[in-house]
Amino acid sequence: MRFSPVIAALLCFTSWMSMGHASNGPVASCCLRWSITRPRLEQIVDYTNQSEGICPIRAVVFQTKRGKNICSDPNSNWAERAIRKVDKEKEIKALQEEGLNEESTSDIQPAVSTAPTNARQKECRKGRRRQRKKIRRGRKGQRKRV
Repeated sequence: MRFSPVIAALLCFTSWMSMGHASNGPVASCCLRWSITRPRLEQIVDYTNQSEGICPIRAVVFQTKRGKNICSDPNSNWAERAIRKVDKEKEIKALQEEGLNEESTSDIQPAVSTAPTNARQKECRKGRRRQRKKIRRGRKGQRKRV
C-alpha cells in the first residue's frame, strides 16, 4: 500500500493543528481587545485575570449576572473599583458562611421574646386610622370649597 503525498500532508496538518490547540488552549476564550462597555457595579458577579503569555493583551474579564463576559483594561479606575467590589462581596459571603457553620454547631438555643406584640399592633392601627380620618376630612373640605 502506497501513501500519497496528499494524505501525508493532511495527516501532518491535522496533527500540527491539534498540537497547537492543546498547548495554547482555545484562542476563542482570550480577549483580543478591551471593551468600552461598563455595566453598573451591581451587575458584576465575578472576574478573572487574563495574562499576556497566551493571549495578545492583559485584561480583566468580568462576568455579569446575565452571564456575559466583558474585557476591561486592568489599569483603569473603573476596573479597579469593580475588582474591589467583587472581592469585598466574596469576603462578606465567606464570613457569613463561616458564621452560619459556627451557629449550627453551637448548643446554645436562641432566646425567645415574650413581649406582647398585640399592644404595638393596636397602636399602629389606631395611628393609621387617625391618619385616614385626617385625610378624609381634608378631602371633604376640598370638595366643599370647589
